[in-house]
Amino acid sequence: DGITHINDFHAGNAENGRLHGIEIANGNTYSEEAFQVALDYGLALVGVSDVHELIDWDYEPYNGGHRPVTLVFAEEKSAEAIKQALFANRTVVWFRNLLIGRKEQLKPLLEASLKASNLNYRPRTSVAEVTLTNVSDAEFELRYVGDYTFMFSADRIRIPAHQSIVLLVKPGKTSDSLTLPFVVENALIAPSQHPNITFSVSN
Repeated sequence: DGITHINDFHAGNAENGRLHGIEIANGNTYSEEAFQVALDYGLALVGVSDVHELIDWDYEPYNGGHRPVTLVFAEEKSAEAIKQALFANRTVVWFRNLLIGRKEQLKPLLEASLKASNLNYRPRTSVAEVTLTNVSDAEFELRYVGDYTFMFSADRIRIPAHQSIVLLVKPGKTSDSLTLPFVVENALIAPSQHPNITFSVSN
């Protein structure tokens, strides 16, 4: 029916240690049901391109596209370390600028990718300038869930890959530090569940 179901044969193999991973993204498709199966049965999350010709033909990287990628969190650059990471389920899938992974892997990736710095206030105002920097290849889409408002945007911001933006925050008063909580809308730690990230910045 086009929807992923795990049958008794595969469920038994997963429970008996004979099945270790599952594709949650393949080519241009993503399966939320396969993601849930991976979480339910302790399987590694895998994303694959399904390319049989050239990457450039199917995914147009010259136009900003990318093939599905399995990020493997290995302790060193060796085949054995990659194998250990895969069997330990230390993976995140990057599919159409959507990052999909378990919280244990995805949250540290987000925290390493996004940084806040340079808290300053505009002269004679309580409008704060905060620099948000994205050091990753992914573009991040964030939704603010705190109590402040912004000057040039509503509650949603976008931080392009390898770029910084200056966010103008209106906390209503000046202070030495700000805490800015966001939901990362182009990331998933379970089907329909987005992770949070909180920036703490001081001057």
